[in-house]
Amino acid sequence: MKRVFFLLLVFSLSCQARKAKAPETSDSLFNRAMEYFQRRKYSRSAELFKEFVFKYPLSDSVDAAQYYLAKSYKDAKNYDDAITEYLFLINTFPTSEYVANSYLELAECYMEKSKTISRDTESINEAKRYINEFKNRFPDNPQMEKVRELEKALYRRKGLKYVYIAETYLRIGHPEAADVYINLVFEEFPEDDSLVNAANLLKVRSYLLKKECDSAKVLFAEIKEANDKAFQKRINKTAKEIERKCKK
Repeated sequence: MKRVFFLLLVFSLSCQARKAKAPETSDSLFNRAMEYFQRRKYSRSAELFKEFVFKYPLSDSVDAAQYYLAKSYKDAKNYDDAITEYLFLINTFPTSEYVANSYLELAECYMEKSKTISRDTESINEAKRYINEFKNRFPDNPQMEKVRELEKALYRRKGLKYVYIAETYLRIGHPEAADVYINLVFEEFPEDDSLVNAANLLKVRSYLLKKECDSAKVLFAEIKEANDKAFQKRINKTAKEIERKCKK
C-alpha cells in the first residue's frame, strides 16, 4: 500500500513539473506584458513586449506589442528608446491601426525632449514634422482636437526656447548671438505680447552689453509705457541695470 501511495505521489509531482515547464503561449505572454503595463511597471512590460516581438513576429498582435513597447518607454520617460520603437512600428507596420497614435506620441516625445535641450531647437522641429505628417495622413482622425492643442503648446514652446537661448548668450556676454534669437521672436511671434515683451527686455540688456545706452533707454521707455504687470520685477531690475551701466 505504501509503495502504491509513493508511486502515485511521484506520478503527481512529475505531472506538475511537466505542467510548470509547458511553454508560454503568445497570448499569455502578451497578456502578462499588458498586466505589467497597466500596473505601470514599464521596465518589465517593455522587456516582455520586446520578447513578444522577437518570438512571434508573424502574430496578429505583433504590431500591438510593438506599440506598447514604444509606449512603455514613453511612459517611463525614456524618450530616445520610445522614438526608436515608434519609428520601427511606422516603418515596419505601415497599415497598422497603431500608426496614427504613433505619430502623435512621437511628437509628444520630441516636445518632452525639447524641455531639456537648452540651446537646440531640433526637437521642436521634429515634433512639428510628425504633427504635420499626422494631419496629412489622417485628416479625419477624431484626435484632431488633441493635435491643435499640441500645436499651440509647440508654438509657445518654440518662442520660449528662443527667449531662453537669447538669455543664455547674454549671460555669457555674447549680445550679437543673443540678437539673432531676439529677432526670431520679433519675426515669428509678433502677436504674442508676453514673448515680445520678454524679447524687448533682453534687447535692452543686449544694448547695455554693447554700451549703447541711448538705444537701451529709448527701448526701455517704450517697455515701461506698455505697463505689463507680469514683467514688473524684471522691469525694475532692468531699470537698476541701466542706472548702473549708463552713469555719465
